[in-house]
Amino acid sequence: MSDEHATRVGPVMIYSSRQKEVVTFYRELIGLSGELEPIASWLDGANAQVVVHPPSAPETPPQISGQAGFVVWFGVADVKAAHERAKRAGCLVGDFYGDYFFARDPDGRFVGIYSSEDHQHDHEH
Repeated sequence: MSDEHATRVGPVMIYSSRQKEVVTFYRELIGLSGELEPIASWLDGANAQVVVHPPSAPETPPQISGQAGFVVWFGVADVKAAHERAKRAGCLVGDFYGDYFFARDPDGRFVGIYSSEDHQHDHEH
């Protein structure tokens, strides 16, 4: 498999009712760059992004947006095939949103799976 089609770790998401305080923590104490935004605050580090959402984030199943931990995203070459595998395995959480979905690993952790080829996030919106 070539590097351009290899699975890669995407952004780490945090859902918090204290979005402003969490963003301030990661900006001021950790040193990530980025601004507070109403729906998704994308913060950049040297090799990863941290995204802070309020619990009311649209298109996020409530069991995911209501958790206190992190949601790590994995970019895959064929997100539709990964979605079908997750559905067959019984670990799918919520709907398929066209270029991403959520699943649960065997220990119950939520992960996001997105299309590494099609998914481009515009930090300005």
